[in-house]
Amino acid sequence: MDLQKNAERVADYIRRCNRIIHRKSHELAKSYNLTVDQYHMLFYIGYIEESPSVGELAKKYGKAQNTISEKISRLEEKGLVYKKPDLLDRRVCRVCITDEGKSLVKTIRKEKSNKAVFSALNSMEEREIEYLMISLEKLLNSLEKGE
Repeated sequence: MDLQKNAERVADYIRRCNRIIHRKSHELAKSYNLTVDQYHMLFYIGYIEESPSVGELAKKYGKAQNTISEKISRLEEKGLVYKKPDLLDRRVCRVCITDEGKSLVKTIRKEKSNKAVFSALNSMEEREIEYLMISLEKLLNSLEKGE
């Protein structure tokens, strides 16, 4: 098999693994009483450097501002985010993640990968896991060098 076909297969396997792990994160979010939309919004708010405005979130998710405001209100009720006025424009509200929200994001991130991958590795032999780890490390190193 040629290198191009192998590259396509590896990329496809990675995408498919990622999709499965992502689906597992949706299941975990539900177990923490979050909707899929709340889960994605909370992760996004916790990920970016500057706290987004409700309008920026509405643009990102392609939804009306009032819809996003409702979702933010639900997250506020759960103590996961809070709104604060923008220092430069009092008409704008910034949405910030609380320490509890950060902790939940960290927990779900860790659990989604650990549970899904642990379960999959549990059905493999130790030698197969070692080869997988070596190969993934080499792939990662090669990708990082190519950046």
